[in-house]
Amino acid sequence: MAVVAIAAVGAVVYMNMDGDEEDDFSISGYPDTYMTVLGNANGDLVIDADDAAVIQQLIDSDSDYKYSKYYMYDANFDKKIDGKDVEKVNAIVAAQESGDWSAVGNVYYVNVDYDIASYDMTKGDKVITLIAPPLDTVLAIGGRDLVVGTDNRITTGKYHPEYASVFDFDNLIDVGDCKEPSTERITNASVKYGAVNVVCGTKDSYGPTMESTFKGTNVQVIRIASWEFGGTLYGLHTLGFLLKKVDGALDYYNQYMEIENEVQKIVKSVPGDKRSEGKVGAAAAYGYLDEISLLGEYTGEYANLMVLDPYDSGGKYLGGMSGGHGNTITEEGVIAMYQQHNLENLVLMVGTPFQVSAASGDAQSSAAYIKSIYSKWDRTIGLDTMPGLNMCIAGYSFSSGVSEVLNQMILCYYLYNEEFLFNFGFETQKQAQDKLAEYVDWYCQSIGIDDGWSFYGEENGGKAGTRGMNLLYCGVDDERNIMYGLKNGSI
Repeated sequence: MAVVAIAAVGAVVYMNMDGDEEDDFSISGYPDTYMTVLGNANGDLVIDADDAAVIQQLIDSDSDYKYSKYYMYDANFDKKIDGKDVEKVNAIVAAQESGDWSAVGNVYYVNVDYDIASYDMTKGDKVITLIAPPLDTVLAIGGRDLVVGTDNRITTGKYHPEYASVFDFDNLIDVGDCKEPSTERITNASVKYGAVNVVCGTKDSYGPTMESTFKGTNVQVIRIASWEFGGTLYGLHTLGFLLKKVDGALDYYNQYMEIENEVQKIVKSVPGDKRSEGKVGAAAAYGYLDEISLLGEYTGEYANLMVLDPYDSGGKYLGGMSGGHGNTITEEGVIAMYQQHNLENLVLMVGTPFQVSAASGDAQSSAAYIKSIYSKWDRTIGLDTMPGLNMCIAGYSFSSGVSEVLNQMILCYYLYNEEFLFNFGFETQKQAQDKLAEYVDWYCQSIGIDDGWSFYGEENGGKAGTRGMNLLYCGVDDERNIMYGLKNGSI
């Protein structure tokens, strides 16, 4: 599992089994497992008796080994591997059966910053989330009833409509800005509920001083990957363990992988001359800004597009480690990508499919808005002068986090339409879009959006009040495109 390093803990000298000093040890990436709690020695998705057996086998072998290779065996994180780690794993196994975690206390896990963090399993499981993807992760594992607060992007901001059918916002704590949340409101929540967990992403982006601020209190900070560098599944399984929702994480993962496997089947069936080896290129960019802002290595949009193995037409324009939000290029840059870097598919991301308004047709998911964005860039870039360039609009609500696999499938449908239809045995675009709708309905139900959204919307057989769910828009009356995803909304 290749993961790009974004941080590393300080180098520390550790001891090997014989008590001798070994090379400095630091973490520069995730271990070779999605469930990163120490004690998961065999690298599967759970901690069970098999892990205790694997640790005991290493101890019994009496072999000389490097700690850096086996640190996941160090369940109690005392910098050595011995019988106490077996005892710790056995205590975890027992606690999972009984629900009594007093004999376990703290566990240790590799977080999104590649630090080994501790978590007290005896404290409460109520949750405050910062930004949408961590919230979606909590919901996906079955943790809806655990959520007591979120940031203001959810409670009142642009993501509010997405969760309007999920939460009673009158009873949800608003902790303010996701980057600098209110420590007072978080502290008050911990008093009200006895303890609370703040689930969020990297220190660089979200509440960088929370660990020191809340040290010694009943607030625990859980930094898990929910979109950064496409590390979603690490966050899903690790959070599932910490919040005692392992079964929920596994259930979601199994369905996720069914979709992912279909994506990979389609990609593998695509002839090389349509993919990276044939230099058929693609790039993703924000479409709602006044400039083309390429999305790169740090973003879910880029990761999902690259899963489909197109030639990376925007790569040389990304620059910097962030490779993310704000790599602005001019219209001339788009022309250069088209002429010199094999750009054939430009994906513009806007705030769909959930960011809608029942009272207005000007939301980012409305037909009027999407059509205006497409027309704007059609004129600005001059698509008529580049007959080999296709452009579509997709939504970044389905671009990172636990929904990322939907973004992959939607873009797979767009890039490799013929292979998509053949894979499922479809004869029409309607059948293909119904399949996408089936996957989207599963996701909506997983995070608690029940009976509120449909693929086709109110005007096309959807439930009353539905506005949005514009999964893909490719222009109207454009002979270069083969499907028209805009089915609903106010025009």
